[in-house]
Amino acid sequence: MMTKDRNRFAWWAAAATVSGLIAGGVAAQPPEVPSPPGGKAGCQCNRPLHRMFHHTAHTLHDRFIGYPDAFIEPPLGAYMHEQMAMQVAKADAHRFTLYRSDFLPGTDRFSPTGASRFNLMFARTESALSPILIEWTPDQPGLADARRQAVLATYQRAGRPIDPSRVVLGPSPYPGGMGTEASQTFGSVLMRSQQGQYTYPLSPSVGANSVAGGGATR
Repeated sequence: MMTKDRNRFAWWAAAATVSGLIAGGVAAQPPEVPSPPGGKAGCQCNRPLHRMFHHTAHTLHDRFIGYPDAFIEPPLGAYMHEQMAMQVAKADAHRFTLYRSDFLPGTDRFSPTGASRFNLMFARTESALSPILIEWTPDQPGLADARRQAVLATYQRAGRPIDPSRVVLGPSPYPGGMGTEASQTFGSVLMRSQQGQYTYPLSPSVGANSVAGGGATR
């Protein structure tokens, strides 16, 4: 009799434990995820084991597998071409600029460097639509305008007239350094230029380019 009562008590205890687990699992269910309008219904995770697998799969997808739509790689060489195109675009402002040093001081005639720059500019005029900038001379306003007219006349004489509105006056797109640091850098450049003829002689000297191993000369 005592054994039967003990077995009956164990059976009821086990049944109560299982009922409690089931009730706890039902109570711990997350609220239903409403379906988005016109979209896909959310996942209904009704059981603890289901929720565990769903969470594991979501974590693997989010942390390890990733989302391919967010990592669309451009074609091979796209970044290189983008960088080179940016360099070319920045160089166009320099290619179509005539600086003060491109003219003889106080005149509207090209210096040797300016004539060479103008020849390159003339060859690129039809293939590019960039404006031609003449560096202004605020201390001599009429000089910059005379240089502009000289450039237009040169194009006219060469048989390739251009729209006068394309040739404009303005400051240099590269103003250079400013302040104490710029003054020190400019002085350092001048000093190195003056000492260059003594540091690097034009005539070859014996042993100037010796190789470390054996002392042979190139």
